Amino acid sequence: MTGTAKDKKDKKDKWIAYRRPGDEAATRLFFLPYAGKGASGYRELADSFGPEVEPVLVQTPGREGRLAEPAVPDIDELVQQLATALRGHLDVPFAFFGHSMGSLIAFELAAHLERTEPGLPGPVGVFVSAESAPHLLVPPEVTDEQLTDEQFLADPTRVRDNSPLKSDPLFMELMLPSYRADCRLVERYAAKDSHSSVRCPISAFTGEYDEVVPPESVAAWKQHTEDRFRLRMLPSGEEAFFEPESFPLITAAVESDLRAARQS
Repeated sequence: MTGTAKDKKDKKDKWIAYRRPGDEAATRLFFLPYAGKGASGYRELADSFGPEVEPVLVQTPGREGRLAEPAVPDIDELVQQLATALRGHLDVPFAFFGHSMGSLIAFELAAHLERTEPGLPGPVGVFVSAESAPHLLVPPEVTDEQLTDEQFLADPTRVRDNSPLKSDPLFMELMLPSYRADCRLVERYAAKDSHSSVRCPISAFTGEYDEVVPPESVAAWKQHTEDRFRLRMLPSGEEAFFEPESFPLITAAVESDLRAARQS
């Protein structure tokens, strides 16, 4: 980050964990955290973009520098907070990127701004990754509120065997409340009767061999945009998004879609 007045202001903004200024033609791309992780989970990918993209890593409550704050377990409440917090940063063309749970937040935030901010130019795009389309999400038979911590940790559908929640007692102590709140957010969202669509394009990423979120479930995001939809397959499984060799494919696709949006 440079030492401009705007950068200094960002350093004091608890919602902005990192911002790398782009060139004058850049589109501001906001990254929304995924379950159990903070903004730093996107840092390596963010630094892979060229100057036409200005990455902004958003920090929501309950993680990293905001660990002392309780995570928000309701997507509508979180979107309201984000819309208020980010309003001063929407003065240039902007888009949202989310992985897993972050996809749902990015989508609902875009829909909220289109619906409630008629005087503000809406987002030029929403990018989702490794998450099923909203209408395909199914709430669990046993909700998070019904589980003890021990039962939650023992449930392989909620906590994978290789999760640090199971192997690192300190990490578990620090992050379990936030991770459970994130799971609750997704469960409550899945229980909603209907889900909106956005007027801007949606671009989706999926791992070709992802057994957790099958590619066809990600392709179904097409039903939630009134504009163009694009699906990109990453040649890997469920961890494709976090493999550095995937970054050039992701950044090239995002930059291409944002370039097309600016020219339309």
